[in-house]
Amino acid sequence: MARRLAAMVLLLVAAPALAADLAAPQRLEAFGPDEGLPQSTVNALAGDDQGFLWVATQDGLARFDGHRFQSWRRKRRDDQGLASSSIDALAFEPGTTRLWLGTDDTGVEIIHLPTWERVRFTRGDGLSNDRITSILVDPDGGAWIGTAGGLDHVGIAPRHVRKLGGGEIAGVAALTQGGALALGRDCRLWHATPATLTALPHRGGSGSACIALQSGPEGAWIASERGGLALVDVRDGRRLRSYTVGELQPGASVITALLRRRDGSVLVGFGNGAVAQLDAAGPRPLQLDRDLGNPVVTLHESATDALWIGTYTSGLYFARPLSHVIRFGRSDAAQMQGWPSVSLRALWGEGGHLLVGTDNGLMQQRAAGGEWMQVPGFEGRTVRVIGRAIDGGWWIGTHDGLWHWPGGGAPRRIPGLPDPRIDAMLVEGGTVWVATRGGLARVSNGEVVEDPALAPLAGRQVTALLRDDDRLWIATNTGGLWQLDAGAVAAPSRHAGLHHSLWSLAADDDALWVGSYSHGLYRIDRGSGAIRNYSDRDGLANNVVYAILRDAAGRLWLSTNNGLSVVAPGDGSIQVLGPRDGLQNREYNSGSAFRDRGGLLYFGGTRGLDVLDPDRLPAQSPSARAVLTTLRISPSGAGGDEAAPVESDIVYADRLSLAWRDRMFSIAMTSIDFGAAEVAQLRYRMRGLHDAWVYPRAPRAEFSVSSLPPGDYVLEVEAAGRDGRYGDTRRLELRMAPPWWRHDLAYAGYALAVLALFALLVRRAGSAVRRERRQVELLERTVAERTAQLQEANLRLSTTNAQLDIATRRDPLTRISNRRDLQDWLGREAGALRTAIEQAGGEPERLVFFMIDIDDFKRVNDRHGHQAGDEVLVHFADRLRLLSRDHDLLVRWGGEEFLLITRFTRVADAAQLAERIREAIAGQPIRVAPGLVLPLTCSIGFAPWPFALECPDVGDWEACVGLADRCLYAAKRGTKDAWVGVVPGPRPDRAGVQALLAGASPGEVGEECAQVLHSGTVAPGFAR
Repeated sequence: MARRLAAMVLLLVAAPALAADLAAPQRLEAFGPDEGLPQSTVNALAGDDQGFLWVATQDGLARFDGHRFQSWRRKRRDDQGLASSSIDALAFEPGTTRLWLGTDDTGVEIIHLPTWERVRFTRGDGLSNDRITSILVDPDGGAWIGTAGGLDHVGIAPRHVRKLGGGEIAGVAALTQGGALALGRDCRLWHATPATLTALPHRGGSGSACIALQSGPEGAWIASERGGLALVDVRDGRRLRSYTVGELQPGASVITALLRRRDGSVLVGFGNGAVAQLDAAGPRPLQLDRDLGNPVVTLHESATDALWIGTYTSGLYFARPLSHVIRFGRSDAAQMQGWPSVSLRALWGEGGHLLVGTDNGLMQQRAAGGEWMQVPGFEGRTVRVIGRAIDGGWWIGTHDGLWHWPGGGAPRRIPGLPDPRIDAMLVEGGTVWVATRGGLARVSNGEVVEDPALAPLAGRQVTALLRDDDRLWIATNTGGLWQLDAGAVAAPSRHAGLHHSLWSLAADDDALWVGSYSHGLYRIDRGSGAIRNYSDRDGLANNVVYAILRDAAGRLWLSTNNGLSVVAPGDGSIQVLGPRDGLQNREYNSGSAFRDRGGLLYFGGTRGLDVLDPDRLPAQSPSARAVLTTLRISPSGAGGDEAAPVESDIVYADRLSLAWRDRMFSIAMTSIDFGAAEVAQLRYRMRGLHDAWVYPRAPRAEFSVSSLPPGDYVLEVEAAGRDGRYGDTRRLELRMAPPWWRHDLAYAGYALAVLALFALLVRRAGSAVRRERRQVELLERTVAERTAQLQEANLRLSTTNAQLDIATRRDPLTRISNRRDLQDWLGREAGALRTAIEQAGGEPERLVFFMIDIDDFKRVNDRHGHQAGDEVLVHFADRLRLLSRDHDLLVRWGGEEFLLITRFTRVADAAQLAERIREAIAGQPIRVAPGLVLPLTCSIGFAPWPFALECPDVGDWEACVGLADRCLYAAKRGTKDAWVGVVPGPRPDRAGVQALLAGASPGEVGEECAQVLHSGTVAPGFAR
């Protein structure tokens, strides 16, 4: 009774929080066969001690880390295959790290996860039936197994099966006093021990077949298909409470799943896909963001209290933890059906009234939940900014000028702006500051006012405005940060070190915050003027910051090209939110954001509107767990040949010993944080090889090495969750054995040989002079022979090491250079090239980077197989090698993409080489196999480095490779079988070259700065 009372008190305390969470629909993330799930029917779920989720389906078992499913099925003649692919029950045994699998047709299979050793029990071993319905791990060893023929107790050490009886079992649950409670399909209840089964006096349910059992301090919960839900006393089965199916979920008729959560609440799944929650406030539907449309088969609560839902035909669902942060309803994409555009550029709201500017008009909703209407007069216009006018109307900034809209009727256009394209606006009573792509304008009393103070901004694209006491801060796209003080003329700010392309502004009592395009967020301290930069290296989701909003706690919410980032100025921590958290958008639009009076934050993006409650986002997020998953070894055979790779699971491994032939290997790692799977990050280092952390900037990564020197090492891996805080360190000790000739025993043999030789000399020293001379001569010949042999051995060793060094610099398939060789080559050539440019009197040689990609290469693999694809890559590389000069460098960049580096005095002549390459590939088909001749074409992009001799220090070689890559994709977007190059114009300037290499298109910097060369008659298009 005391335990049941404590459980009720827990429910009463938790009820307000539960009710608040129920008010916000659960946003679900779906996983099916397209995401790697073995099959769409999810029968059971279980978590292990490493954080993995194990998923049982009708066609296999899967292990899920939040990013990738790894699957196992029954396969003939496969040691790793399962006893059966149809699995109905799962249980994890923490003490022994065993996973128990209950199959539909082959009994029980127990897998020891660290070694993958398996034990199987079938009806032939004494089980009551081979169809398993439920499993409960016994803390004292073994497990209770519910079958279609009764309850059994199974043990491994010693191996035993005890039939306890009871008929078909619907569920087994643990009792706090020890032992188990078993529920029959006929709703009878039993107390079970490893050796006995005792019936309770009362039945657990009535009126329908019982299907599930859960227990807690308050008693046992029993679900029957059509008879509803009952709470019974675990001592005698006496019913304490009951609910009909209709009381739990109006409209439902069949219960299919049951879960008692750790907070004491109960979840019930139904045949129509609905889920109900029962707590101290009573039963109510659990609000979901979608209709599951088919029966809920299983419900699972993870160690972090996350909810997983397995269904009959639509796969697996995960209830996103931030469902209470990301509001549902007005931001639902379904609300925007029929809109002229769902790319939202401008937002304004007050109370329930909301105005939304899109790429194709202005939309209005008078009240929350009301109908969305298109505002007449703005059809086809890109609405970029909305502001409330002093007369009660609105100022509407578009890419077709500034308009005053009174709230009804036709809008009035305001003439006289320096440019009709408006990006930002600031309304201050009767004065409106209008930021255009041709400068800043001031509107007073509905008319544009000529203001000499704004003249320095003429011709500049103004992107954001911020009033800061008597100062107006002005952000521009190419001119950096400006300021306009009262009675003064607009001037660039005195703060050095900011990027030139700025797009957002915010301020607090301590600092000015500036968002840039491609360089992240800047903090300018009001007192000292010190500048701190936050970028993706510090945890930002992306370095493009389109808008900045402050919440009540002082945190900064940034909209970017890759979700939202939340910066806490106090400790500098950064949290990241993305589509897998429930956001509609990944990419947001500049300036499309506002905070309403209630503190909700609104962000508009390319796929609609996201509304967030910042108060519900905790200051810190749960830590991620770093897990090492797979060791992949590529053994080196005799003569340096590589054998087939060998993979092994190392999730539980603490140390590894590798032979010298196994020195080429990779270790896969993952971060497990289901609540922030998309934004979790890893870092790792190999103690003994490098002490600095390596940051892959991804939730999954591989540590690869091609020739690890002999010795002892420690691989350390850490994972960070949403807030960027790294958790516990996962360590793996690794010993790399030396080659046989450097082994301790080999050195001992060398020492023994020397001692034996010395003993021979001493023994023969007392011989006669003539004999001594003969022995001396013999000894000298012997030493000479041994010396020659050692020299020959050393020569072979040096040759082998040289061959190994060459192998690490060559692509194993095409035998051309790889990226490592490129790095070394550029390290040698870059300094000499810059010196030659500085000392040259005329036009010196420059490097030209050619990015070459085989067109439609995937079609070759799909139609003819990967072996044919490899043959094509080898022939393609050979043909490029024939077109290269001796001092050129040909690199396999990745996949079907190649990089050719050559020298030209006149970079415009590079077009001739590009055309020769294009013709050589397109003009001669490649014979892959007898009877199989494949025509090929390629696309080429090229750019010189340094790009402009007038400013050779602008841009490193990687930036110019990136420019060549953009040229390649410009050719790809066109006709393919083409080439596109960008070369300096007649008068390149430093700012233009910097913008071009930072991502601007050649058209944006002008033909005087950069010219586009291309094949064909149609000019290519560049995407930013």
